[in-house]
Amino acid sequence: MILGLLSVWLPVGARAQTSEPPPRDDGQFWNETQIVKPLGPKRDLYVIGVLRMGRDFKRPVDERIGGALAFKVHPNLTIMPMYLHVTQQPFAGSSIHEHRLNLNITGKVALGKFTFTDRNLIERRVRHSQRDFTMYRNRLQIDYPIKIGNATWKPFIADEVFYATQTVSSGRAGWFRNRIGGGVLRQFTENFYAEFFYVYQHDGVSRPGNVHAIGTLFRFIL
Repeated sequence: MILGLLSVWLPVGARAQTSEPPPRDDGQFWNETQIVKPLGPKRDLYVIGVLRMGRDFKRPVDERIGGALAFKVHPNLTIMPMYLHVTQQPFAGSSIHEHRLNLNITGKVALGKFTFTDRNLIERRVRHSQRDFTMYRNRLQIDYPIKIGNATWKPFIADEVFYATQTVSSGRAGWFRNRIGGGVLRQFTENFYAEFFYVYQHDGVSRPGNVHAIGTLFRFIL
């Protein structure tokens, strides 16, 4: 009798567990590490590694490794083609594998002590077992230097918008994501640069789409 009841209830419980909808919200920690090898006065080679901890900071949800070649075509303009291999596990039961081919065009302009940095990124995402698509991202950052003792820090604010050709249930994703945040950056030495930041992401397509993230970026110049 007991075994019969278990045989009825256990499959029901298993179906209920697997049918839980993916979470809309998450808390994450993002880290990006860059190793830069100058190849001349106007070219740099980048090796890039990214690790993001999610599911409320409890486990890895995004791992990336790749490289890029930066061409400084003007003191205020850099063009950087990039390749990244990406593996993601955004929630239980989900696994995404991508090859990302990027073209990053970044311009800078100074107005007084303010520096405006505008990054335009065109990204082709080649996905395993899923349809490929193209994404455009535009990120505007404004920073301002302040002196604390003998050290110069640059607080910044930034906003980034995303457009994708990906097909979703409602049609084309279009303008589907916005990230806004701020932080502080500093060139600690000639060979070490770092950023510390907070970002809030609002996304009506991805799951989880609404993300509160704190993060770091470290750049080591050889």
